[in-house]
Amino acid sequence: MKIKIIAASLLVLGASLSSMAQGYKDGIEYYKVGQFDNAKELLERNLNNASTDKSEAYYYLGQIALHNGKASEAKAFFDKGLAANAQNPYNLVGLGAIDLKAGNEKAAEENFKAARKLTKKDAKLETAIARAYYNVNPTDFAKDITKSINNARKWKAKDPDSYIFEGDTYADKEAWGDAAGQYELAMTYEPDNVEAYVKYANTYFNVNPDMAIGRLEELLAKQPNSALVQRQLAEMFYKDNQGVKAAEQYGQYIKNPNHFIQDEVRYVQLLFFGNKYKESYDLATSIVNDPSATAENVFYMRRMQLYNLVALEDWVSAADAGKSFFAMAKPQGSVYEVRDYTDYAEALQKSGSPEEAVQAYEKAIELNPKNVELLRNLSDTYAAAKDYEKSAYYYQKVIDSNAYKANDLYELAVCYYNVAVTTGDETVKANAIGNARKYLADVNEQVPGNVRIVNQMARVEKLAEGENTGKAIPAYNELLKLLNDKDDKSDYASMFISAYNYLATYYFNKGDKDAAKGYYKKWLEYDPENEALRNFVDQMK
Repeated sequence: MKIKIIAASLLVLGASLSSMAQGYKDGIEYYKVGQFDNAKELLERNLNNASTDKSEAYYYLGQIALHNGKASEAKAFFDKGLAANAQNPYNLVGLGAIDLKAGNEKAAEENFKAARKLTKKDAKLETAIARAYYNVNPTDFAKDITKSINNARKWKAKDPDSYIFEGDTYADKEAWGDAAGQYELAMTYEPDNVEAYVKYANTYFNVNPDMAIGRLEELLAKQPNSALVQRQLAEMFYKDNQGVKAAEQYGQYIKNPNHFIQDEVRYVQLLFFGNKYKESYDLATSIVNDPSATAENVFYMRRMQLYNLVALEDWVSAADAGKSFFAMAKPQGSVYEVRDYTDYAEALQKSGSPEEAVQAYEKAIELNPKNVELLRNLSDTYAAAKDYEKSAYYYQKVIDSNAYKANDLYELAVCYYNVAVTTGDETVKANAIGNARKYLADVNEQVPGNVRIVNQMARVEKLAEGENTGKAIPAYNELLKLLNDKDDKSDYASMFISAYNYLATYYFNKGDKDAAKGYYKKWLEYDPENEALRNFVDQMK
């Protein structure tokens, strides 16, 4: 499924998508399943919409404030709810709940009584009163709770709210089976009840995720415009490691005007891990540019810009993104990760800034000093910056970790060879040659008969002797033996040339021109376009 992201549409979705929205009712659904922060955001976001019942919205905002221990704020909301509609009994229930918390039971009972007068024998209202008692003290008010629930079921036996309430009381005791049974009963009585379905799915997810997801899929078919249901299903796919389905569901959900910016953040991640790097980058960029995005969201989205550009191999842009990411103030509680530095280092190195790449890799090493892959990368980056001593230093750490592979011995030998070639200090050169010999001998013992290893051994011996005195002849003869045993010699021309060059030069300097000429001719077999060499050989007597 290819999801086209248009940055502007993520925030202003237009009239065609507005028809999907439930407005403030999405906030109520979030409240009922205990997601109070999300509920508050949606209730406030939609409060001034023409379709919003403000009296009802204020009731739920008051309940959220009461849950957060802000009694005075809760009272202000309940009062506003009554001012908006004096016939709505629920704000009186809210005021009664405040009285209960303050220890004023008589005032609470008066408010509950006034609420009951506004709507006779209302099962839902009676359950709301039971919740008010329960939230203050389920033990002290056990009789009041039982009375209210009995009334609710007497007046409307199949109203789902009382069964959901009972399920919640079991859930509070971690009696999950009993809780699920009550939620399922509520679903039976009201087959499209969002609260019952979601609570049932949440209760069963850790036991049987397939069943929980299946129930939410059933509910989404019945309540296709519910932001809560859309989001819960996406979240369950994500928690169940169904990344593709999670991405598809999030792609549908964020079209809903009642989605949250943190959902866009999650979707960026899902797109990235689904290899949809351009879509992920575009959405991350829209969030970075969103004035309402928190510093934490911007920090994370700048990180994802870097990751996506590296994945797209847009090295220059990735380096710029990394620079912007590390330049921003780090939000409190946020931390840098190893990949932040390694992706930035790779971008710097491949965009032509190896010295800066080294600094980034060193930061990564600070976070994970035992990571041999980081040590290898840092060594390679120092080599690209032509700092061969540092390159050898970090590759030596790979070997010292005892987590190395045979090829690491070879690579470290090459590092020491490069140090020997470039240093002006004879002591450093001698030590580097000694180390190169040691690690080549070690890897040759583990992987005997490897032409690459033997070729490097010959190069080290040639470097060690300085002038061609023939000390490297045994190594080159061993190399030629291995090369000549190859059925296909086409990939080894440079090694043949190096060996024959060394041998021809040795015998020419020694005065044995016949032997030298023979090696020069063999050299020409692998370097037939070398006219200068051909002319030289033709003129030899």
